[in-house]
Parts: sequence; C-alpha cells; structure tokens
Amino acid sequence: MAEPVIQLQLNEGTENTPSWVQIGTAARWTGNAGINDPFPAPISGASWFDDATAPNDGEFWHDGTTDIKIEEAGRNTNQNVLRAQEQGTAASADPPEFTAYDDATDAGNRTAPTIWVLAGTTTSGNVSIMRGVETTGGAPGSDWQNQVHGSTPSEGNCLDGDADKVTCSSVIGVSGTKEFNVAAHCPDDPDSGNLYQTFVYALQYTYT
Repeated sequence: MAEPVIQLQLNEGTENTPSWVQIGTAARWTGNAGINDPFPAPISGASWFDDATAPNDGEFWHDGTTDIKIEEAGRNTNQNVLRAQEQGTAASADPPEFTAYDDATDAGNRTAPTIWVLAGTTTSGNVSIMRGVETTGGAPGSDWQNQVHGSTPSEGNCLDGDADKVTCSSVIGVSGTKEFNVAAHCPDDPDSGNLYQTFVYALQYTYT
C-alpha cells in the first residue's frame, strides 16, 4: 500500500465552526499582544501559557501570511484545536502517535529532545511543558482541565519525543482525521539564555 500523506492543521475559526488551515511558517505560544510579544516573566512555581484559566498569561498564534490567534487551545473542553488529516492516499497500519521533537531531523530519527521546553526543568519536574490530548472522539474531561505543572497530566500526555506522547485510540483512515487539544506552561526556571525556543510537532505512524 502507499504511504499515508498527512497534514497538521490549526483551527483558525471557532470551536463550533472550525476553519482548518495547514500549519505554515510556525505556531507560537507567546504573550497576549501577538506573535512578537515575548512571554511575560513566569510567576513563582510555574506560570501557565494556555490562555484558558488564570493567570491567563499566554496565547497560541499561527504565524502565517497573517498572524492569527488560535482561540481554542489550552486547558479547556475544546475539541477542535489541532488536527491531522490524511489526504486520501492510505490508512495507517497502527494508531498514530502525536508528540514533539527539537527539530525535523530529530523527529525523523526519534532522537530524544534536549531543549528545556520539551525536556523540562527542575521546577517542571523534568517533564515537558508541552501537553496534548486526543479529542477525535469528544472533548477532553476534567483531568485535562485540572492538570498542574510539574507532572504528566492524568488525561493526555506531555509531548517529549518517543518517551512521552499521545497515542491515538485507532488508526487514521483514508481521508480520515485525528483531532487534538494542546496546552503549554512555562516554569519559573527556564534556560534564560534560550527563552526563544523552536520545536516541531510530529505525528508518527506505520503503514503497510
């Protein structure tokens, strides 16, 4: 069979009326004034950057031709935030896995992340600050909404390469989709020399 052709897309519409656009240049967690606004100084302990609940100090933006805020992401019950769409070529042999790596080369080789955003810090409990949950079958529950920093959420997973990832509940079919919600937090002890970090989301899958 042919290899599946899969796009990762962000919802630039609303939860109830999604408008899916392929991720272009980047998707960024940033301050509340847009793409060029740096993260505010983290509070003691940890500061969430999910724009869902207090302290509400970060936002998710799609960096494309026009910068657009992704309103749906965070520790909330939204289902339509990020999705993987198979382009009508083939199904996967096993349920795909959603995670993140330092860069595309590491994703291809499944090399363990080293940047603090994905590898974590002392304050974050040495777990990734990026989290994801599959929402294909419905909205995430209270364990996603109530997760705290410093530990892997009991619903969904941290995104840390091949070590910690979201494994979908079933294969992705021909022209099928998988939906996810994503959230981020920033601990109060980040690598101050590297506050601006890039990484890649990855959807890992096998095919026959």
